Amino acid sequence: MGLKLPADYRDFKGSRAGETAWVLGSGASVDHIAPGFFDDKLCVCVNYVGQTLALPEFYSVTHYWLDALALAEYRPDLPIITPDTDQGGRNLASHAPSGPNVYLTPSGAQQYAAFTVERDWPTDPDAFVVGPTSLHMTMHFAAYLVGSGGHIVLVGADCGTIDDRSNFDAYRGGDNPFSVWADALPKVADRIRQDGVSVHSLNPWVNFALEGHAYRSPAGCVNA
Repeated sequence: MGLKLPADYRDFKGSRAGETAWVLGSGASVDHIAPGFFDDKLCVCVNYVGQTLALPEFYSVTHYWLDALALAEYRPDLPIITPDTDQGGRNLASHAPSGPNVYLTPSGAQQYAAFTVERDWPTDPDAFVVGPTSLHMTMHFAAYLVGSGGHIVLVGADCGTIDDRSNFDAYRGGDNPFSVWADALPKVADRIRQDGVSVHSLNPWVNFALEGHAYRSPAGCVNA
């Protein structure tokens, strides 16, 4: 396929119009998806997910400049999308990522639990939301790619644990404020749907009973 590296991030807008973007998070449900499943798909990955899964091609979106630097070095041929202000609390000029595959995009400050779609969704159509997790900016960028009439399928956006694990096995996880994520995720999805992009989620099992696997979240449990 070959992902393009335009000179300006705004050239990504509608560049994959009408397609289905698979937005990959780091939830433990990813371990239950067959290897190679995403190899021929349009993948937009949160933080280190694309690298960790060794996908052949993917867009990466991260709130954190140090992560953007590492990702850009790992795959200089693939696009890295990151806010114009580091959300990791450093904001040091020496850490600012740069290069032909790094795109600094307009954003607000990360609000974590104080985030609301009504107040914090950018009014600039070429700016991206900074929600409580990099997942939300990743979803917004995916919608920017596929445009009205396109589709997003979330993967590994578990907002809870599967068999007492919060991340898929190979992934280096961080904090997991599940209640904050679970509250914001449907609101971000609904806002994206208002722009004509459908948003769904991949269940790696055959039904909602999860084939006996235990799911726990602040909202409830399945088989737990």
